Amino acid sequence: MADKKDRKKGHANAYLTPRTLDALRNIEMVARSMVEGTLTGLHRSPYHGFSSEFSEYRKYCPGDSVKYVDWQAYARTDRYYVKQFEDETNTRTYIVLDKSGSMGFGAPKFHKFNYACYLAAAFIYLMHRQKDAVGLFTYTDTIQDYFPAQCSRLHMLTLLAHLESLNPDGQSNAAPCFHRVAEEVNRRSIVLIFSDFFDPDSEFLSSLRHFQHKNCEVILFQVIDPMETDFPFRGLIEFRDMETGEFLEVESEDCRASYLEELNGTIIRMKQLCARMRISFETLNTGTAFDHALLAYFHKRERMF
Repeated sequence: MADKKDRKKGHANAYLTPRTLDALRNIEMVARSMVEGTLTGLHRSPYHGFSSEFSEYRKYCPGDSVKYVDWQAYARTDRYYVKQFEDETNTRTYIVLDKSGSMGFGAPKFHKFNYACYLAAAFIYLMHRQKDAVGLFTYTDTIQDYFPAQCSRLHMLTLLAHLESLNPDGQSNAAPCFHRVAEEVNRRSIVLIFSDFFDPDSEFLSSLRHFQHKNCEVILFQVIDPMETDFPFRGLIEFRDMETGEFLEVESEDCRASYLEELNGTIIRMKQLCARMRISFETLNTGTAFDHALLAYFHKRERMF
C-alpha cells in the first residue's frame, strides 16, 4: 500500500505515483496507434459504434477523433466539443479484486495485493480519463465490496480512496463470488479480474461461463510473486498458509521440483481453459512493469474489432 507519509497527508490517489503516470502517458500513445477509424478515445467499447442518434456534447479530450468535433459550437464558444452519440454512453468496465490472504504474499511493501491495487488504480484512472463508467468488486469467499459503475470524478476518487483502505485477509472461494458479480454487471461489460488464481475448482469454469452468458469480455490477470515462481528457499523451511493459518515444515530441496512442476501445470491448465473459452489470461510477476498489464488490455481490445 501507499507509505505512511502519503496516508497522513490524505492522498486518496497515492497509487498514481509520478512514475505510474509517466507509464500511463506512454500507454496512451501506444493505444492511439491501435484505435483508429470510428473509435473515440483510447479504449471505447467494441460494441458501441457511432449511432445516428445524437445524445449530447462533451468536452474534447486528447485522443478524441477530430472527425466528431462540432466546429459550429467552437465558432460560438471558442471551445472544442465532441458530439456524443447514444451508443457511446453505455460502456461499463468492472474491476474484480481478490483480497484474500494469499494475495498478501511477497515483500512487505510490495506484495501481490499491493501490485494488484496499483493496476486497479491505473485502470480506474484510465476509464475516468476516457469518460467510461467503471465499477469495483472485492472478494474473498464472499463479495466484500461493490461499487456500481459510474464515470464521475467523485466516483473515481472514491474508488481510489477505498483501494487505500484495503488489506488482504481471509480465505478465497472465487466461483460463487464470480457468479454474484456476473449477476450484477451490465450485459456486454468488460470485466478485469485480479487474483493469483490458486483456487480453481469444479465450479470455477461454470462461473466464467456465467460472464459469457452476459456477453461480457473477461480478462484474467494472474498476479504472482517471484518467490512463488523461483522457489529460492534452502534447507528446512516452515511455511504458513496465509488463508488458513496452518503450518507446514518441509525440506526445500526435496520438494522444489515437484512444487514447480505443479505450479507450472496449474498455470498451463488455466491458460488452456481460458483459450478454449476465448478469455484472455495474463500472468504478471510483481517484478513486471505495470505497463505490461495495460498493454495486454489494449491488445485484447484491439483483437475485438
